[in-house]
Amino acid sequence: MTHPDRIRRRTGRERGFTMVELMITLVVTVFALMGLLALNTTFSHGSTSVSQTQEAVTVGERVLEELRAKRIEDLSAELTGSRTSAPPFSRDSYASVSGRNGMTYTVDVAVTSVTASLWRMRVVVAWTVEGSQEPRRLPLELLRASTEAL
Repeated sequence: MTHPDRIRRRTGRERGFTMVELMITLVVTVFALMGLLALNTTFSHGSTSVSQTQEAVTVGERVLEELRAKRIEDLSAELTGSRTSAPPFSRDSYASVSGRNGMTYTVDVAVTSVTASLWRMRVVVAWTVEGSQEPRRLPLELLRASTEAL
């Protein structure tokens, strides 16, 4: 038989956790960490999307300013091949710009006549996000006098 001093019985004064309590704590902790990981992934994708959109805005503004700075004859010649063309005219895939992290932005240009002396220049920047089949599009427009040149 065993010695009575060696036998320990749990009394109300003893503190500690049972195996069930430890397992429940472990399961709750694992689910909380999984939720935090999912939240981190969502924020990371959102940050990437904002960065790509901002880069598309920069590309579009640069192309618009380059086109606005051209003389009317040079603008017509660049978009149509004829220096005497009058709006409306457009050019798909006017430019293809490589951005950060290998992202490629495609720029389409369209020019329409609002009045005899006022033109609307529209630039659409498109890019495809990884994992998506449909490209994202960002349109930018400005009005320009047909006699204006910088």
